[in-house]
Amino acid sequence: MVAAVLLAAAVAHVGLVYEPYTFLIGDCPYYAETAISLAVDRDLDLRNQLGGGVETHARQISLGARGEWYPKHPILMPVLTVPLLPVFGMKSFLVFNVAVLVLLTLVLYALSLRSASPPAAAAGALATLFGSFLFFYDYNYSPDLFACLVLMLSVLALFRDRPASAGVAAGIAVLARTSNLFLLPLLLAFAAWRRRARGATAFALACAAPLLLQGALNAAMFGSPLTSPYSRIITLEGGRIVLHSHMSDFGNPLLDGIRGQLLDRDRGLVFTAPVVLLAIPGLVLWFRRRRDQALLAFGLGEFLFLLFSRYLYWPTSHLGNRFLIPLVALAAPAVACLADAMISRLSPRGARRAAAVS
Repeated sequence: MVAAVLLAAAVAHVGLVYEPYTFLIGDCPYYAETAISLAVDRDLDLRNQLGGGVETHARQISLGARGEWYPKHPILMPVLTVPLLPVFGMKSFLVFNVAVLVLLTLVLYALSLRSASPPAAAAGALATLFGSFLFFYDYNYSPDLFACLVLMLSVLALFRDRPASAGVAAGIAVLARTSNLFLLPLLLAFAAWRRRARGATAFALACAAPLLLQGALNAAMFGSPLTSPYSRIITLEGGRIVLHSHMSDFGNPLLDGIRGQLLDRDRGLVFTAPVVLLAIPGLVLWFRRRRDQALLAFGLGEFLFLLFSRYLYWPTSHLGNRFLIPLVALAAPAVACLADAMISRLSPRGARRAAAVS
């Protein structure tokens, strides 16, 4: 039911606003060109796909060890989209994106079920999507939505006491979004908390395989497993190519970032994701029911919030703050706990219980 509601709403919205190629917003064309390069040229060198010279594409591509124009962005999402291209053509990217949004809704429902009744879990998942900017990313080819889905799968596996599955998903989440690497210690700590050394070991070993794959890809493209595409971004200074690293972009004043990410009229959470306000009292209820799960969600969300408060370009999203999509998604179980309390109180049995207590 949850998936059906979301799918119907997304199809209706996409049908209303659809115009060819307009869903490829911001960085999306470069993800799409990566998929096309893989499908047509069987490689990751984008020089055949990108016209206009380096002046047109500076800051969006990375320089390979042999002069190639490699994707600056993670390639996992384009790789998974390639099989759709013969069937849907350029619409493949939109089809893939809507599928990701529906799957994310199902995962949020499953997360919420760990602490709330089915009706409340459904309310929590749908309220999180419709009560924030997340739903409007249906009309996109969003790497942030995709990376959030994989990260939530890791969290769900941890909630189900499956550290090995969680480790695999966490490693793949890093392939989907490089900044998820910084979340691995929190996920590992949760696995250790729940299953001690055995859980931590299972998580770490399972997580290693995707990370080794990323290292091998880095070595093939840039000559070292520790060299990220984000550290070899092509920029132009005085007409010559100068390599730029995204690590130097995390110099935004912390308090300015905190204030902006909360209160900016166009991208602040208070205005673009008011559902997080409901999640605050819900988090207290969640903590009472499942302290470990609530603490993990709070830790992940707060870490991302503080990390991107320091990022100079956090306001570059076309709607909402795409860098905080996982924070918003993790509000779903808290909202579900609040919905559960309200349902219980409004039901005849819950009303009698509340009257007896008072």
